[in-house]
Amino acid sequence: MKRQQGMRAAKEYFSAAFWGKDVVKSLAEDNSDIHKTEIMKIKNNLNQAQKIANIGSLEYDVETDKGFWSDQLFRIFGLNPQKDLFPDYQMYLSYLHQDDRLAFEKQFNRLLKEKDSVDLVCRMIRQDGEERYIHHRADYFADEDGSPKIIATIQDITEKRRMEEKLYENERKIGQIYENLDVGIYSADLLERKVLHFSRGVEGIFGYTAEEFIADFELWNNVIHPDDVQVVEEERAKLLNGNGIRYQYRIIHKSGELRWVNHHSIPHLNDRGELIRVDGFVTDITEQKWLEKRMRRMAFYDHLTDLPNRRYFDQKLQSLIEDDAQKGFAVLFFDLERLKQINDTFGHSAGDELLKRVSQRIKERVNYFSARISGDQFAVIMESIQEGEDPARLADSINPIFSETFHINSFELKISPSIGISLYPDNGSTADELVRNTESSLYHAKQKGNTRFQVYHPSMDIESYKLFTLEQDMRKALQDDEFFLEYQPRVDTKTRRLVSAEALLRWNHPEWGRVSPLEFIPVAEETGLIVDIGEYVIRKVCSQIHSWRKSGLPIVPISVNISPLSFLKSCLVSTIKAALDENHLDASLLEIELTESSLINYSENVIAVLKELGEMGVKIALDDFGTGYSSITQLKKYKFDILKIDKTFIQAMDKNAEDAIITANLIQLAHGLNMKVVAEGVETFEQFYSLRKNECDQLQGYLFSKPIPPSIFEQKLLIGILKPQNSKEDNVFKGLRKYERVEFPCPLEAKMTILELNKKPVKMGSTKILIEDMSAGGVKFVSKMKLPVKKNIILLIETKLVGEFLAFTGTIVRKDEISDTLTNYGFQFMLEEGPRAKLAEMLGGLQIQLEQNPSVPDSLFIETASSQLYFE
Repeated sequence: MKRQQGMRAAKEYFSAAFWGKDVVKSLAEDNSDIHKTEIMKIKNNLNQAQKIANIGSLEYDVETDKGFWSDQLFRIFGLNPQKDLFPDYQMYLSYLHQDDRLAFEKQFNRLLKEKDSVDLVCRMIRQDGEERYIHHRADYFADEDGSPKIIATIQDITEKRRMEEKLYENERKIGQIYENLDVGIYSADLLERKVLHFSRGVEGIFGYTAEEFIADFELWNNVIHPDDVQVVEEERAKLLNGNGIRYQYRIIHKSGELRWVNHHSIPHLNDRGELIRVDGFVTDITEQKWLEKRMRRMAFYDHLTDLPNRRYFDQKLQSLIEDDAQKGFAVLFFDLERLKQINDTFGHSAGDELLKRVSQRIKERVNYFSARISGDQFAVIMESIQEGEDPARLADSINPIFSETFHINSFELKISPSIGISLYPDNGSTADELVRNTESSLYHAKQKGNTRFQVYHPSMDIESYKLFTLEQDMRKALQDDEFFLEYQPRVDTKTRRLVSAEALLRWNHPEWGRVSPLEFIPVAEETGLIVDIGEYVIRKVCSQIHSWRKSGLPIVPISVNISPLSFLKSCLVSTIKAALDENHLDASLLEIELTESSLINYSENVIAVLKELGEMGVKIALDDFGTGYSSITQLKKYKFDILKIDKTFIQAMDKNAEDAIITANLIQLAHGLNMKVVAEGVETFEQFYSLRKNECDQLQGYLFSKPIPPSIFEQKLLIGILKPQNSKEDNVFKGLRKYERVEFPCPLEAKMTILELNKKPVKMGSTKILIEDMSAGGVKFVSKMKLPVKKNIILLIETKLVGEFLAFTGTIVRKDEISDTLTNYGFQFMLEEGPRAKLAEMLGGLQIQLEQNPSVPDSLFIETASSQLYFE
């Protein structure tokens, strides 16, 4: 047994001299079991092995400045081995060639700083004056008491170096045969990181001389186009296995010109299978690529508009469907109304020019794949859609193209598009289905006439269906007074006193129940009803403030969001003045909020309106600052009273230092321009403390209060000072439960869809939810959908748990808004007693399994830091 241990230790000790600290540590752990005579034998064998390999080793103690040299290292430096000699750093440095000492010192300092390893070739001068090349390999380590040590191997590579130089000379002579070829021929030593040979053809291709490549080994990589670096690295990785490769990529010529090259690399491995050299041939294929590009453009681009044509569109659509990683995308078709009449009236040349102008605006303003697929029809593909509202946003990106008049041949042409949209995979799993359904939705859009866009209905997702019904019912809702207001308090950061509030519009829809502004305001903007809604809110707020004052309550200013479209209507100022006068209110009690987009899109109108409102005494706030394109110049130009920092910055402060810095600087900037600062979306104590530290003036968010009805807001007015609340506390779902619930260790992913609405079956896609717990009676889940507590909406929830696919129908019986975007729901199953008993039995087994191991296989559990992050 001892002999086996000794042999193992000897092997490890020998390896240690070559490879460094980790093996030395391993040897030290075994030393106690090895006989001293065996140790001596190991050391003798090591010295003999080093002598044969002409490799010496040393251990350097950084603190004591002593070096412990092997016998062979003394011999390499032309010195007699001396047991009592422990060369220090300066002595070692004196043996090196004076021209190489600076490089050695840099590497030594880097080793101490980075505590890693270094590899260096330099020259040393022996005692007899002979100059020789040595190869250093050194590693940093710390011993058991933490003392820094360096262990290194030094190999005399003089003969190897001279042989390589002779080989290089021979290869250079042989390479002259190829100097007049257009092909670049090269050979590179990867161990020494130097070019052994470059033909003159390389200079013709790259613009750099062979000498420049030899002087800078990294030049070969630096000339590669940045976008192709990853592809080249992936190809070169195949060389490690001894496989020759052929690949193409772009380079940047010394003149700055972009070129294409074809590269053939041949690897050379040593006996250990290590890649030591690469030879290769490089050919300039720029002209070939240019011809291929021209041929492709002729085949896949429309000759009139220079947009992708129908062939390219079909190919793109098919490739997205075949992409396994593709989660979903939207296909949009739109055509130009009255193009035929324009052709008939003004001639086809005018029609062609119109198509060119439309295409140019598409290229400038639409950031998605766009194509002209027929005479007057265009297509857009929006990849990686995230939310149900994305198709609506896609349609909104098309409409501004036609907001401006087209001036063609002294004629002013005003045209509008009809837009149809379908979604993958909800509206079709094949290209033919998607195209057919998109054309169908385009047809329905034309039939409606005044509708800007139409999403395909039979199988669209819940969000899109909801938006469609909201659009249809909004005007009637305004007439029937289905809208109502809630107020979200704003508190003073230092005193936590209620100093203001924001009025937020809500909608009590007959079918969908309570609807938030995040859902219906974009629809109102689209239909133009947002102007009427804005006037409605102004009148309601002024009337409410008057009522509170009449009741003797301490009133505070209330802010109202105003749409950019309202600034185009000349009666906005008179509407505000009339509402204030009618309720005998001072103008300072009303605050107007506008977004950055208002400044950009309606600059002149905004200036005039803000000036009048400012003269009246109405406070002006810039809302959602940081999400648009405002500049400091614009802030000075408009002279706002209040700056509201968007919640995306506030909620990212805890996770991202950059957002925290930006927020702090925005507060300082606003104060420098004599503006108060309001932070929106404050939900955590950490955000509160950080904003207070940075002297933010006011806070608004769920930490202090969610939007509340006027009756509850009155109570907060009486209290005056608000306390932070635990926004995560779940009071709604506490209380008596008939069935025992299983609390999940992490959320269970599921799909939800609507089966029945008002006793009528509906067909639509599904939306993702997260189930937090489950019983035989129902589940508690989180969703970004806003759904009402109504028994006439029948839902279907599907998931996978412990290897079983579960599907439950039922209704929502409880809900609690946990943030602006997320809601917690209580869902009650519609189950017979038999299936319910079976489910209860399965959940009982699951509870036992969770107590033993929280990891449940073959289930759709999601490990996420928070539901908010999951849905983002």
